[in-house]
Parts: sequence; C-alpha cells; structure tokens
Amino acid sequence: MKSLELFLHENAQEGFVSIATLREAMERFTCKARTVEEAIFKAGLTPLRYRRNQQSLTQADQHRLFDAHVLVVGCGGLGGLTSELLARVGIGSLTLIDPDVYEEHNLNRQIFSTVKTLGQSKAKTVRKRLLEINPALHVRALQDALVPENAHLLVKGKSVVVDALDCPLTKTLLAFTCNEENVAFVHGAIGGWMGQCSTSKNLEEIYKDGEKGAEKQSGNLPMTAAFCACLQASLVLKTLLDKPVLEDSLLFFDLYDMEMMQARLF
Repeated sequence: MKSLELFLHENAQEGFVSIATLREAMERFTCKARTVEEAIFKAGLTPLRYRRNQQSLTQADQHRLFDAHVLVVGCGGLGGLTSELLARVGIGSLTLIDPDVYEEHNLNRQIFSTVKTLGQSKAKTVRKRLLEINPALHVRALQDALVPENAHLLVKGKSVVVDALDCPLTKTLLAFTCNEENVAFVHGAIGGWMGQCSTSKNLEEIYKDGEKGAEKQSGNLPMTAAFCACLQASLVLKTLLDKPVLEDSLLFFDLYDMEMMQARLF
C-alpha cells in the first residue's frame, strides 16, 4: 500500500498540500486531519493554507509553530482575536480558558460575540470557530476561571501563555505562575484608546492598585482591543521563533494620538 508520505509528495504542488488532498488522505489512510498535517510537515512540505506566510516564515518556522502549544487565558476582546490570529498563522495546539458567557456589552468588540452567541460559553464558542478555520488544530476549551488551585496545572508544559485577562490580580497570578514554571508569557491590557503589551513576567509594579484596571475607568473600544490582540499574537510568534521581544520593557500605544513608546520595567 502506498505510504502517506509518498501520497502527499505525489499530490503536492510546488511544495504545498491543499485541503482537498488532506481530506483525501484522511479517507484513504483512515486518519485525522492533524495526523495528515503532521505528516505534511515531516515530509518537508507545507499546507497550502500557509502559502501567504512563506515570504515571512520558512517551512521550518511553520513546522515549529505547528508543534507549539499556546495557552490563552481569557477569550474576550483580546483573547478571542489573539486565538484566531494564532490559529490562522499556524499554531498547532491551543488551550482556551474563560469562565464567562457572551453578554450584550461584549458585542462592541469581541469578535465571536454575536446576537446568536449571547449566553454561550466564550471558550467553547472560540473553539468551534477555530476548528472551522482549521480542522487540524488541537483545541481544548475550558469554561473555568484561572485560580491559584489550577494555575500551575494549566501553565505547566505550554510553549507560551497569553494574558488576555481583565483582572490585575489574576494577571499577576498568571505571570508569577509562568515565572515559576519557566514558561514564556505575553501580557496585554487595554483601556479606552490606549493599551500595553510585554513579555516580562514582572507585573507587580504595573498593578500596584490591585483591582483597579484602566478599562474600569476608560472602557473598551473595539479597535484598541484588536490592535492589542495583533501585538500579542506577534509577540507569541516572535517568542516561539526566538526573535527579539519585550523582556524588560512595556510597549504602550495610544490610538487617539497615534503614538507608541517603550518603557523599561526595572
């Protein structure tokens, strides 16, 4: 019987394998989409869905992203879009956690919040959408909150953890846990027209006021959430590919005055 690798090479075009070929391979070799996509990378090929990545990412980079496992904590304005961007660029495994359901006030900025999804679990809704984008993804959705009792279990063994939370105390808990588990961390926060990102795990100085987050006073605008999510997704990719990140500084942005600046954290 013809091997899966040989089948993929025979049906590849210019080094790329289409989703039609992936589906045919699933049926012919009785395997899941993820198994076929893994075989594509091991054969030195690339899924056609990533063709437009190739001017910026190598085949080896793409394979590295496929092997990564990212934890996204919070599936709202930041975490929802960050998850989709990571799924589209090629992250192979995602764990999503959020205790909440969609409410009407989420409709202004949360990409998966629609009239039809009101009352539905954020994490589970995001998972469903991501699998529609790429059935080869491994996505785990937890309708739960990050607390001291489960933080280490969730963080342990992940490639990168994304902070898409809105509670300063929980953000610092997550950063502290990532530091203890030696797992890369990507912070993000917004308020009104402004936001910030970092890969530093030293958030204590930023959140000295405990529960007082900027969004409580300034609200959450959709373009601010989307901009911050794009920065966070970029930092995840750079972290996974060993590119320079914001290890000892905080990147501030102000979309009203169209300004960006970096400030050292210590």
